[in-house]
Amino acid sequence: MKLLDPKLLSQEEISQRFDMSPYDIIGSCSYDAILFFDGDTTIDGNLDQDAVRTFLKELNSDQDVSDMLVMINGNLSVSGVVGMGDYSPHLLVLGSIHCEVLYSGDDTMFITGDAHVKYAYYGYYNDGTITVEGTTYVPYVLNSDHHSAIKPEGAILINVYSDHNDFFEYDYTNEVLEEVVVPAVLDDKGEFNVWNFIEVVKQGLSPFKEGVKPLRKQYEEELERITSGNIDAVEELDWSDKKLKAFPASLARLKKLKKLNLSINIITEIPAIIGELENLEELNLSDCSIETIDEAIGKLKKLRVLILSSNHHLSAFPEAIGALSELQVLKINYVSTPLPESLAKLEKLEELIMYQCYNDKDNVAVFPEVITKLKNLKHFDFRANLIKELPVTLENVQTLESFIWTDGRTQSPVFPDFRRFPNLKKLVISRKFHSWKNRLFELSTLEHLEIDRNKEESERFIQDMLDTWIEMAEEQNDEDWKKQIQWMQENKIDEGKGKFSIITSPGMKWEDLADINKLTHLRYLDLSFNHLPSLPETFYELKKLTYLDVRYNKFSPEIEERVNAAFPNTEIVWK
Repeated sequence: MKLLDPKLLSQEEISQRFDMSPYDIIGSCSYDAILFFDGDTTIDGNLDQDAVRTFLKELNSDQDVSDMLVMINGNLSVSGVVGMGDYSPHLLVLGSIHCEVLYSGDDTMFITGDAHVKYAYYGYYNDGTITVEGTTYVPYVLNSDHHSAIKPEGAILINVYSDHNDFFEYDYTNEVLEEVVVPAVLDDKGEFNVWNFIEVVKQGLSPFKEGVKPLRKQYEEELERITSGNIDAVEELDWSDKKLKAFPASLARLKKLKKLNLSINIITEIPAIIGELENLEELNLSDCSIETIDEAIGKLKKLRVLILSSNHHLSAFPEAIGALSELQVLKINYVSTPLPESLAKLEKLEELIMYQCYNDKDNVAVFPEVITKLKNLKHFDFRANLIKELPVTLENVQTLESFIWTDGRTQSPVFPDFRRFPNLKKLVISRKFHSWKNRLFELSTLEHLEIDRNKEESERFIQDMLDTWIEMAEEQNDEDWKKQIQWMQENKIDEGKGKFSIITSPGMKWEDLADINKLTHLRYLDLSFNHLPSLPETFYELKKLTYLDVRYNKFSPEIEERVNAAFPNTEIVWK
């Protein structure tokens, strides 16, 4: 090892020279001392725990390496491996790094520049983390459930831990490794070994068997065959989870294509070429990391189904969506982007699915008023959304047949009167029974009703805990919290021995169902997870029931026997 001139500094000494806040991951680590290299640093051999101990010995220090940070104020060049492996020392490089192998284990690494790695990067286990702010130039990335915040360029990406994508879109995953690598990579048990893999690479050999190609390359070649063959015969194409990095231009050749699934790819941009697929009837672009969609999508005049769910970073819906004159189904789950006014032009739109689009407690959303202008909407799934108000103008949608509102919340008591929907057949209000019970059984057109998961909920506490909450609320001057505590004091139930409880949700009572017989058209009923001990006599008048879910209630054997006898032709789910 080349003799260098590092300094052993304290945290106070380092903080006087450097603002460590930009390196927040390092800042959260525990270390008592810093082995500091000022300027560009070259090390012959490895930079690991043994190397750090050698430096400390030369400094006549008995500092424990388990409480240390190694800091390079400049670029770092290492002729061997960079990797501490254990939980400490940590490494901070204020510059770029050059090495043969970069190994990140239980320790924490932060590199502000680029990483030039000759053979391989290996990230091992989920206790440590590495951040390379620049680009990592490396031929192979091997990752094993490790927080690897790196941007590799030109690398073959390998998941040596599992069979799914986590920090990268992998070329190979654990399930195929033993089949695609040369025998020298395997250990004595015939299992994949990372260090054997790296050793083969060091020898200038390919670690893969001849003819083996990454999945991404295989998919590219297969798509080229499809789009260059008998293209008139291709009417459906499922190209989901095929490791795409962009919208394939070759798809424009498939003029007869009717159904296209590109979900679970990283596409980012839907280009103008999408408009050339003029025979498309169904298009699934869910979970594609889409940011922009070209207005040319409006040329898809035959499109009936459009799925854009889970594109969290979509900047805007194209106005041309209003030109999709045949569109019947639109699914946009987890997309908070405002809906365009042109949506009102979709006169054939029957189904709108918007699960958890609006869930920001700090910036509560306004209900998209354009939805109230849809002339043919029949099925509206608006589960798990937080909005300021569900406006009464929704009553304008007189075609509504199905409304799903499980876990939906509003800040205003204003609410549509669902008795004014003459065609309402399906209502799903899991966990919402109490806010509906006074009007629910007046919805006489219902055929499908889900009022599950309404058991009584309570919270238990002791007086000391309540006193602590009172003090904290006073210290923080939190008026909402004070009101909540006051309510708790007024409604607490004494359970003896200094213990109290409050009912946070009153739960459904069997008596609450007394008017259920008014739903004379009911065919599907879900009463599961309500912990009901009994059922009213009027329940047995529901003669049209074909499906009944009564799981997780507290019925006696006698009630179960009576229900079975009363509904001999009904599918009843007891367990």
